[in-house]
Amino acid sequence: MKLASIFAIAVLTNEIAAVKVTHLPDVRPELVADSDIAAHEAAREEAGKVKKNPQQALLTSINTDLDQINKDNSFGISFSQHERNEHAKALCTKITDEIVDYSNKLITQVDTHPDETLTEQNAHNISAIVFYSVQLIEQRDALAMPGANDLDLAVNRLKSLQKLYLFEQKGGENYLG
Repeated sequence: MKLASIFAIAVLTNEIAAVKVTHLPDVRPELVADSDIAAHEAAREEAGKVKKNPQQALLTSINTDLDQINKDNSFGISFSQHERNEHAKALCTKITDEIVDYSNKLITQVDTHPDETLTEQNAHNISAIVFYSVQLIEQRDALAMPGANDLDLAVNRLKSLQKLYLFEQKGGENYLG
């Protein structure tokens, strides 16, 4: 049985080796011009350059502060943890002010330059801020802090800008279905 299997494999190998393709025809359509290829390569090279996010320090600061608030609250919210609770409240207020400030600056920038579109970096920053704001609101509620209408307004304005960015993208007209 083994010998028959080996013989069959040897015969198939010889038949495959006998079939040799020497040339494949080039059937690609001639639609892409050399100038298009050069422009595409230049765009890829430019996109490959790493650009620093000017808001990275803010995002890192907010993330670090939220981690600290989480650590402060991990011991529970009680009178015996008064110092930790007050520290967490101070950080919540700091983050709230930073988010409101970022939102106001971005809205002002968009209002003064209405013809310019939002960048992908703006969209990334907005999504990070919205993500952090959800955590912030949960921590504020846990600490029994009063509602922050200015924070709610700032986050809703950022969400509107995020939707605007999505509508501006190719196919964005179908964003909502």
